[in-house]
Amino acid sequence: MEIPKIKLIAQPETAEARKIIGYKWNEVAGTRHFLGGKPEGLSESEYPVCENCKKTMTFYAQVDSIGDKFDLADCMVIYNFVCFDCYNVKAALSQTSA
Repeated sequence: MEIPKIKLIAQPETAEARKIIGYKWNEVAGTRHFLGGKPEGLSESEYPVCENCKKTMTFYAQVDSIGDKFDLADCMVIYNFVCFDCYNVKAALSQTSA
């Protein structure tokens, strides 16, 4: 199953939050958040398998690094997966090429 892609736009609610978003030397990192679609830099053959039912999990969301202060190991993203049969979840931290 594939969820249609929904782009997420960061909207910091405080002045403190606005200060930590973004990168000094990278205009793309910190903007690659979305729900559904296909994860950037990961093929379907790399999707995790549910530990309970052994079915391939559904890609649910990609969460990017926030900015220089809260960088995830050189601008990595978190891939989030869910099993819609068992409602197990799994997350993986990875470097994206996009």
